[in-house]
Amino acid sequence: MTPERDLESRDAHTRIRGIRILRLRLAGHSKPYEVDFRDEDGSPRPLSIIAGPTNTGKTSILELIAYAFGGSSYPDHEEIVRQVRAAIVEADTTFGPITVERAIEASTALLFDTSLDRAGETVPQPHPVGPPSDPASLSSLLLSTVDLNDIQLKVAPTQQESATHIMSFRNLMWLCMVLNERVGSTQILWEGNYNKNRHLIQTVDAIFGVHENEGADLASRISRLNEQVLGARREIKALEEFIREQGSTPREQLQEVVDNAEGEFAAIRGELDRLDWEEAASAQIARELRDRHQRAARGAIQARQRLRDREALVSRYASLRAQYNDDIRKLTLLKQAKSIFDQLSVQVCPACLGKLPEPPSVQAGQCSMCSQPVSTSVTSLTLGTIASARETVAGLEDGGPSEAPNGKIPRQQEPEELLDEVPFDDAGALEAISADLTSTRRRFKELNEYWLQLNDSLPALREARAQAEATEGALAAEVNRAASGKVTPYVAARESLLARRQAASVRRDRANAALKQWRIVEQRQRKLEVMAGELAELRSQNRSSKTRPDRNEMLARLSSRYRQILADFEYPKHNDTGSIDESLVPSVRHRPYRNASSGGQVLQTLAWILAIFEVAYEQGANHPGFLLIDTPQKNLGGKAAENDEEFADVRLVERFYRHIINWLDGPGRGAQIIIVDNTPPAIADPYIAVQFTRNPNSGRFGLIDNEVG
Repeated sequence: MTPERDLESRDAHTRIRGIRILRLRLAGHSKPYEVDFRDEDGSPRPLSIIAGPTNTGKTSILELIAYAFGGSSYPDHEEIVRQVRAAIVEADTTFGPITVERAIEASTALLFDTSLDRAGETVPQPHPVGPPSDPASLSSLLLSTVDLNDIQLKVAPTQQESATHIMSFRNLMWLCMVLNERVGSTQILWEGNYNKNRHLIQTVDAIFGVHENEGADLASRISRLNEQVLGARREIKALEEFIREQGSTPREQLQEVVDNAEGEFAAIRGELDRLDWEEAASAQIARELRDRHQRAARGAIQARQRLRDREALVSRYASLRAQYNDDIRKLTLLKQAKSIFDQLSVQVCPACLGKLPEPPSVQAGQCSMCSQPVSTSVTSLTLGTIASARETVAGLEDGGPSEAPNGKIPRQQEPEELLDEVPFDDAGALEAISADLTSTRRRFKELNEYWLQLNDSLPALREARAQAEATEGALAAEVNRAASGKVTPYVAARESLLARRQAASVRRDRANAALKQWRIVEQRQRKLEVMAGELAELRSQNRSSKTRPDRNEMLARLSSRYRQILADFEYPKHNDTGSIDESLVPSVRHRPYRNASSGGQVLQTLAWILAIFEVAYEQGANHPGFLLIDTPQKNLGGKAAENDEEFADVRLVERFYRHIINWLDGPGRGAQIIIVDNTPPAIADPYIAVQFTRNPNSGRFGLIDNEVG
């Protein structure tokens, strides 16, 4: 914290008297647990409500605050024992922001003279929790915020020579916190314990400055405080000389290093944010390029597949085309064989080899050349025609009937019948060959036209493939350029900024380590200033001829405020009879609160504690300025319908909250009230600081939110 900001902080805190609770943080073994009582600007919220079902840790929050402030015990629920190791409270005080840390089962608390977020920048001061008579105790420190340290309370108030004891902050917490066991019971003043009851009454008197030993206390406090001021000055001087002897860098230079480092941190954060934005934009472009490249790669693969399939199809149809062409040539040759060849007709005599005057022919069923009988179906004679027919007939005669493939023996036929079945009709064969040739030529033409179309499409497919591969290659190169040309510089720039931040962090940490010594001096100086101010005020009071405040007047003011609060609550049939007697016992209808019904005791308890708090705050008395209330709806509203119909009106709770809201917005501006309530009315919704659900699937389960069993 710079000297300027520190001065501003002290100036801002001079308006605060007492203590205002800002945050409760529980240091856990696995995680921290925090409840925040601050507004958006960091100031304490006037009214904070902790809402939610039972068994969620609401009351434990109040108990842990009291424990951190020196309470004798802490809530020992299983989840707290398992998870919590220390209770930490951040508060605004007369001296400025403080942070109090007290470990579980510890008898010493650590005090950080700064806010919770900056606690690591200062050296904590250990303060024993007790005894309160120890000037270094936590109780003495907290009481000094309201000028109640070193207050001597009589053990036997009615005896002039009674022994005394030092007032403790635990005594003061009885008037700053009302837990469930005191709300709506007969123990609001600890009537069952004489010592506690006596200490409570004396504490109220001390708050309003009407306790018996005030004069003696004033002189004793002036003497003791004067000694403390002189000792603090000597201590500060010795510390400054020690630091200078160690050759430490002057405080101003160290603070300048810290401020420069903080400024560099801010600049680096800005640069990192800019890099993040640019890298995100570049990454978006790179993603678009990669998407385009992937689409182009898929297009290139599809183009290659189409070309490969077309080439395979052209190749297969080319083979079929060649086969059809060969068949056409064969059929054409077969058709033209009769005119090209003489079909082996006999033109030379086989005996003399002389040319016959005319070729052999069939005349009257006989061969004209050898006069042998010829089948009537034969019309022309060529070499081997009759021999082939005869061999067929002879084979049938020699082999006999053969078994058909189906196992049956066909009917035996005569050789003449078999000869008649031999196809020697040249005209029919020629006609069949011509028909087959025509059909083959037609199919070949269709196949050839389709093959030509396929073959003609190959250049276009090859060009499409080449274009797709070129596009894919160009986009791949562009993606590579984008990756190497944009991402790498961002990584290098980020590494450079992180290195700068690390170097600045090292400089700041070293300067802060050296500043801790000076901060100890600053703490002592601030404490000295406060003590000097208190000393001046005490001396002024001692010189003043002003008489001590009258206790009866204090009781009259408390009774008047008590009646006013009951009227605001619209307490049934109170008839303006409320009062607080000399033992601080409240009553209504001329009967002590102990004689009221359960709902009546709740309202009287709330009115009693609020009357003391409000009057003390408005008069600038020695009250810390905060009030913790647990379960104000106890025995009120619908819960009281069966046994106490008089207090079954749910509007009683609404009027309680309306009174508090109006007072905090008026005469109580600057005070702080924290209320634990299971189901606050709608009027209190804007003031809910934390809402527990006891539902692991919705909102915050409870104070220890990872214990959901």
